[in-house]
Amino acid sequence: MEGRRGTIGEEQARKEQISESEISMVLDTFMYLDYKEAADGETLKQIVEELAGHPDYGGGGIHYGEYTVLREAVRAEEIGSLEIGYQSVNMGYDVGTAACTFTSPDKEMVYVVYRGTGDGEWPDNGLGMTEASTVQQEQALAYFEEAVTAMGVSEEQRLVVTGHSKGGNKAQFVTMETKYDSLVDVCYSVDGQGFSEAAITGWQQEYGAEGFHKRTEKIYGIYGENDYVSVLGNSIIDEERVRYIQTPVNKENFAGYHDIKYMFATLEYDESSGEYVNVFHGRKNSEVTERGKLGEYAAVLSAQMMDLPVEQRDGCAAVVMQLMEMTRGTHEGINGERITLKDVGDFLRYGIPMIADSLLRGDKGRELLLSFGKNGYLESCSLVNIQLKADADLLLQSGNVQKQRAAEVRRYAEEIQGEAERIPGYLKGGTAIYHQMKLAAARLDRLGERLQSLGEQKTEIARRYKMWESKAVEEVQSMIDFSAVIG
Repeated sequence: MEGRRGTIGEEQARKEQISESEISMVLDTFMYLDYKEAADGETLKQIVEELAGHPDYGGGGIHYGEYTVLREAVRAEEIGSLEIGYQSVNMGYDVGTAACTFTSPDKEMVYVVYRGTGDGEWPDNGLGMTEASTVQQEQALAYFEEAVTAMGVSEEQRLVVTGHSKGGNKAQFVTMETKYDSLVDVCYSVDGQGFSEAAITGWQQEYGAEGFHKRTEKIYGIYGENDYVSVLGNSIIDEERVRYIQTPVNKENFAGYHDIKYMFATLEYDESSGEYVNVFHGRKNSEVTERGKLGEYAAVLSAQMMDLPVEQRDGCAAVVMQLMEMTRGTHEGINGERITLKDVGDFLRYGIPMIADSLLRGDKGRELLLSFGKNGYLESCSLVNIQLKADADLLLQSGNVQKQRAAEVRRYAEEIQGEAERIPGYLKGGTAIYHQMKLAAARLDRLGERLQSLGEQKTEIARRYKMWESKAVEEVQSMIDFSAVIG
């Protein structure tokens, strides 16, 4: 079976010309391998062959889906012969700035490729909803200009900038900001989110209407039909330059709707398990004419968030993105971003009611929920998982643990304070140890206060989630029952 699929793949690659947009999508998929050991100058086909026996890749591990896409895709010469270079990991950039270049053997084609959200980058995504630029966007620009300068790219070469998710946002940002704009031929943003009003207004003022249009007309959007990230922020891509791609996933796999490898997948019935499973291929899926129900609802929700005053939007975005980061075990952004009590207040006051109202009462939200059906996704997953991929029980547990640690730290502070006070009076003024103990106790007490505050934030958010989830289940059930009656 494997050999027959390979033969078909090779024949298809010979018969059909592969567009540079599809090549860009393959390279964006490569970035999610997080493979940092490739040597500059290696071809993509050589890299894939090296990974054939690796347990995480060809061995069926965590990146097997992406590996399968690449294994099939590199059968085409125009993809397999591309040579990797200028990997950001070897150039001193942080873990969030994951980028590299790929060039054709004749050096006529140059691709600059950015990976999606990396460790610690979720809060930076939130800042991009309100700020003119973010640290990670500026890092992506610095990488681009350093790599292009070092490569000596000329206008005779064709330069493509691309990325998926946050990588797509970075690719757009680079296209709009770079001093090498005359070298950039095209940008393919795959599921990449948009920008704040401040960013767009700044570009319009700097370049004028004609200059702004000249840069934006180079940018194309390639979106999964039910993607929920590309709709965030304000888009600078005209609808005529947007394409929607079939993204078949099982309904319980919410993350799959934003996972680039599913743009290369089909759902096929597995007789041994009696279930439909995804099979990954080396060619992208066909286009569809419009977004799916989830994509439409996400667009409505994003528009409502962008209509919030900047201060409230900033708080809501900060909490959502920090929750995303917490699910990965990180409690602050790559540049030290943290949520504040005001952020939490904004999210509780505006964010959760907006999400619940749009999902349960808005036309697009109700269409989405009814599409899952009585035995669908909602019976096995919570509203929170649909909206934010956050686990309320895990968040509640984490908050309680944090409050316990806060109490322990404050007890230590009290003990040190007590020991300091037991120092004889005639020694308190004449030695440094008394003052050092008092200072240490004060620092510990402040640390305890911060831990307590963060723990309370987490437990309050979890409590609100559970409250809205309970209401959601009741209303969804009533909608399903009503649909069954009128159906």
